[in-house]
Amino acid sequence: MFGSPAFGRILKKTRCIMRKIISKPKPEKKQKKGKKSLKRVSSRGALIKKAHALLRDVVLERDKGCVCPAPEKGHSTIRQAGHLIKSTKGAVRFDLYNVSEQCSGCNGRHERFDYYYTNWFVQTFGQAEYDRLCQDANKEGLKNYEIEEIIEQLTLIHNRQLEDKTFLPRFTQQEILSGAWASIWDRDKSIIKDSISKVGQE
Repeated sequence: MFGSPAFGRILKKTRCIMRKIISKPKPEKKQKKGKKSLKRVSSRGALIKKAHALLRDVVLERDKGCVCPAPEKGHSTIRQAGHLIKSTKGAVRFDLYNVSEQCSGCNGRHERFDYYYTNWFVQTFGQAEYDRLCQDANKEGLKNYEIEEIIEQLTLIHNRQLEDKTFLPRFTQQEILSGAWASIWDRDKSIIKDSISKVGQE
């Protein structure tokens, strides 16, 4: 039987089938529609995390303490950069008007009762500035390359803080993104100097 022509044909056919199975490439797994690649999500997450860390450094250096009225139990010792409008709103996430120093107690309270932080903001910067923030919050968030630019500009802002203790950065996200913050501060500082000079001459 094993030496018969029929067995030889069967053996040849079996080897041919085995070669096809071994050499056949595995089908590529198709990515489901609407599902982002993990690499891309990770990259964006890392950018946002880095930008948030810089934002926190800038805010804590600028404010030097919780801006909100103390709760009943007093301020906690944990310093945080608290968003007036939620940080999930990408169009104002890195807006330096939207972020101020809060202790952890006041930051937690703001999630349940937004009156205290909001009232402080309106009393300090006016209703028009609050309305501007609310309007900007509904705009489109930042692209990855824009977050990279925010990181670069926040680094420059923080470095300037460390060099100039009179520098108290409070700029819109668009002013930071465009780099216009530098000329705005130079202009405002010049106006302040002129005002002080005039008062001294009177």
